[in-house]
Amino acid sequence: MARGGTCKQSITIDRFLSASGRNQKPGSLSPGVCFFLLLLLCAGCGRDHTVTGEFPDFITENEDYFTTRIGGIPEIDAETYRLSITGLVDRPGSFTLDELYSLELTELPLTVECIGNWPNGYLVGTAVWKGFDLYDFLASLEPDESATGVRYLAADGYYASHTLEQLRDNQVTAALYMNEEVLPPNQGFPLRILSPGFYGVKQPAWVTEIEVIDRPLEDYWQDRGWDVSPPMDVDSKIFFPENRATLPAGVPVEIGGAAFGGTRIARVDVTTDGGTLWQETEIVESMDADNVWVFWKTTVVFLIPGTYTISSRATDIHGNEQPEKDPYGLDGNNSRPGVMVDVTGWF
Repeated sequence: MARGGTCKQSITIDRFLSASGRNQKPGSLSPGVCFFLLLLLCAGCGRDHTVTGEFPDFITENEDYFTTRIGGIPEIDAETYRLSITGLVDRPGSFTLDELYSLELTELPLTVECIGNWPNGYLVGTAVWKGFDLYDFLASLEPDESATGVRYLAADGYYASHTLEQLRDNQVTAALYMNEEVLPPNQGFPLRILSPGFYGVKQPAWVTEIEVIDRPLEDYWQDRGWDVSPPMDVDSKIFFPENRATLPAGVPVEIGGAAFGGTRIARVDVTTDGGTLWQETEIVESMDADNVWVFWKTTVVFLIPGTYTISSRATDIHGNEQPEKDPYGLDGNNSRPGVMVDVTGWF
């Protein structure tokens, strides 16, 4: 783990104790301990001792973006591929990739999390997608008045569905590009559905057919016991320090991570004492978009050697707060992440 930065001369005992994650006040300490802490602060200031960490790319590189699927990667020939629009539509059709590429395309920056992601798991990423508005495209084909939704069929046998209202109100996009490149094969070439603010379970890849329907929604994982209907819950993860990292006592330690959900994030707090004391973090990177994660960072000092658990708690703009434990989990698990660190003796 890299080190860099300096200790600020203006740091106080109160701030130092609060940042340590210990529920102690200067008045409760003996004069000898207070004097020792003052010596520690003076000794540390101006020295290059901050333990730092490294954020991943804010826009996830294509090769680093997570993948989930129910089977192997389908082999799809760009020349013979056709997107079939079937069902309750007056003008059904079969569209080549060239025809789809010629549609009006817009960019969509979006963070997506897998519904099966575990606390502090890696099944989450952010990309800038480019595709066409699916509701407008289907409207041009004149759906029947009885139509209520669509069912997607993918080349690997996966299926998912949306109501027409969801298509209209949620900017559901049929993506053809990812981070300025044609969709890679492992990310859904040639067509992937994106539904901002919802889990990846509702965003099928390798789509070959869209059926316009008037029946209840059908989803692969819903049929296997999951509840795929809710939007993403407010969630966070910790990038650094790493789990079971060994850290020195009395030295500033940076904690950094990401927060995301079905809407914008308002703040992120961290605790090192199980939630007795919380410390607000600084949002260090963000994008002016509703469904894109933010990166956050703060600095703490561990005064006493031992084992600590660092936990983060995100809050969205509507005041929804990430819970300590998700009581269900089969609609997306947003329990607070925990990273254990071992703090050794003084530097």
